[in-house]
Amino acid sequence: MSRTEIVLLHLANTLVVATGVVYAVMRYLLQPAEEWAVVNHPWQPHVQHLHVLVAPALVFAVGLIWSAHVLPKLRNGRKGWMTGLGLLVGFVPMAVSGYAIQITIDEGWQMAWIAVHLASSLLWIGAFVLHLLRTLIARRRERAEESESVGIDLAA
Repeated sequence: MSRTEIVLLHLANTLVVATGVVYAVMRYLLQPAEEWAVVNHPWQPHVQHLHVLVAPALVFAVGLIWSAHVLPKLRNGRKGWMTGLGLLVGFVPMAVSGYAIQITIDEGWQMAWIAVHLASSLLWIGAFVLHLLRTLIARRRERAEESESVGIDLAA
């Protein structure tokens, strides 16, 4: 992946996760200030709108890295495929349910899509963090091996 693709993916992911977590806290954990309030926090609609606006950037970023990163990893089965598979399994229902929440009229279906969205989003966040940590550990290991081999070559 290019540096631009990595930055776009991480920036989009950070914005989507941050707005999603803030919105979820406002919607599910805060109590309304007034008995008849429609929202639990005055910024709740704005955070929801921001989340809906930045989510397509994440969909775009995932699509951008698909052919350069995801497909080659799926084909050759290199390290990191478990966390990558978790990302793949989490992303599809997360994206589909995110859109379905916006267009569903029936309250029962909307609650079902919200449950799918929350569960798959938690899977996505966990898999993304694990994938990132695994990548960082692998890079450190590679650098250590390179420095050891350079040291051995210098001694010979």
